[in-house]
Amino acid sequence: MKKKDQAMRIRFWGVRGSIPTPGREFIKYGGNTPCVEVRCGETILIFDAGTGMRDLGKSLIREFEGKSLQLHIFISHTHWDHIQGFPFFEPAYHKGNVIHLYGGHSVSELEKLILGQMDREYFPVTLFELAATLNFNSLKENPFYVNNVKVYYTYLFHPGLSLGYRVEYEGKTFVYATDNEILTEPEMEGYNEKNMENLIKNADVLVAECQYTEEEYLKKVGWGHSSIEQVIRVSKMFGVRNLFAFHHDPMRTDGEIKTLIKKAKKGAGKKLNVFAAREGLIFTV
Repeated sequence: MKKKDQAMRIRFWGVRGSIPTPGREFIKYGGNTPCVEVRCGETILIFDAGTGMRDLGKSLIREFEGKSLQLHIFISHTHWDHIQGFPFFEPAYHKGNVIHLYGGHSVSELEKLILGQMDREYFPVTLFELAATLNFNSLKENPFYVNNVKVYYTYLFHPGLSLGYRVEYEGKTFVYATDNEILTEPEMEGYNEKNMENLIKNADVLVAECQYTEEEYLKKVGWGHSSIEQVIRVSKMFGVRNLFAFHHDPMRTDGEIKTLIKKAKKGAGKKLNVFAAREGLIFTV
């Protein structure tokens, strides 16, 4: 196997939480909602289908120039900001492409919710009119395999629940853990930390929702989101190497994100690298 085929390449297409944020103050890090592409050799994994998915789709069409695509989309949960880009995903409109979708509490629920947002009342093209073949997959086995890529999942604390995914490929580990409240209540703390350990332990890359500062979080306990301080604490506890702060608050400007990350780096220590996720950023391990 060539060294290039052993690489894991991560690219960010949408990094904003809750709602798209256009405007001059949101250019550097981007205003599209969550979508992250991970290449494991020739296997293409996509995490969430926020508005960043539109540009990802156009990029894939240009790259493969009419060749049939096999794509694997992992949905963390079906709140609007995580699925609203799917109706604009160009590969879904090309015959010969096969798109596998994973997530939800069941196959029927995931299909029903994706179908619902493409109802005629909301969108001019229905799910059944897409030219690509769509396969909705139930998450039963844990872990399971996509080609030679091992995928583990767990439920995270978020209203309606959210899924976190751990991907292992050629000795490298990527974790996608967005929309997750790291609880500190005594009765839940032990369970919560064990769950996070199983998901993120010794990860090369952790893409984690860091929507709040600790001060902001104290005013929004129970909303299903974490502070960057909480995420750094568990990342250090469980040996994460590279943390990408993700799901930026829709009100947080470029300047404020820069300041937030600068402060976070000081608290992270020498063994944990902290970055701000931004649209277009590519990271290879």
